[in-house]
Amino acid sequence: MAGTMQRSRSLPTGCATAHPIWSDVMEINYGNTIPISTIDWHGRVSIVFFLRGCPYRCPYCQNYELLKENNMVDVSELEKSIKKSKPFVSSMVLSGGEPLAQKAASMHLASFAKENGLLVGVHTNGFFPKVMGEMVKEKLVDKFFIDVKAPLDDTRLYAKAIGCHDFSLSLKPETVLENVRQSILLTLESVDIELRTTVFRDFIGSVDDVSGIARSLLQLTGNRDVPYVIQQGVPDNAMLESMRSMEPYNRDEMLELAMAAHEFLDNIYIRTREKGNEKVKFESI
Repeated sequence: MAGTMQRSRSLPTGCATAHPIWSDVMEINYGNTIPISTIDWHGRVSIVFFLRGCPYRCPYCQNYELLKENNMVDVSELEKSIKKSKPFVSSMVLSGGEPLAQKAASMHLASFAKENGLLVGVHTNGFFPKVMGEMVKEKLVDKFFIDVKAPLDDTRLYAKAIGCHDFSLSLKPETVLENVRQSILLTLESVDIELRTTVFRDFIGSVDDVSGIARSLLQLTGNRDVPYVIQQGVPDNAMLESMRSMEPYNRDEMLELAMAAHEFLDNIYIRTREKGNEKVKFESI
């Protein structure tokens, strides 16, 4: 995935109605591509781009190789991939890393995908609400998949989740939480969203943790029906080596976590290796 390191030309940060900046030739700090995916936007077939860079250092990150080096690729190469996959997909997903850390690149790719008739989804940690707001305003995105890593009123747990303790991250958890809250609120009524938490045994993902996350989401949104996905964390390739031997939650345990969240939220899914993406039918549990 890593290529020869090059000096990146500076990327423009503004945007205009006619999108001239997004049409300029630019380089993208590129990680990888999945030409055809059925799991990155459930219910749709997507081409997925993984962009490098992220302000966090989550100990359980599976894509931490995207955080280490630069691999500058001309945007035209990714445009060619979109055109090649277009006959087989209905959407493009930007993932990472944190794709919105590369604002101009994300907006350019989203604009190009839209011009080619594709829906656009973005996997994001919610750290860049202003970029998300611009994408909504310019109608460049159809769905945000927003990571909610811990309760939105618990700075200690959020600091743990994003790597402040294990990797001496200098981010202020208070700022991170405010950004995530803003990101959820500004997109909630504008586009489709999926809020999601990846859970790991003995890290973040206990019944109390998940209940706290669901409670904080209800307090923030006032909406019991906001889509919330609890994802089975698989630590085999975690960035923090000490996590790699952890045993993932099984499906029954995931359903227990869903039950804990159900005190506050109704529209809950679990995502596991065993059964994939499941909407939880609480009346049958």
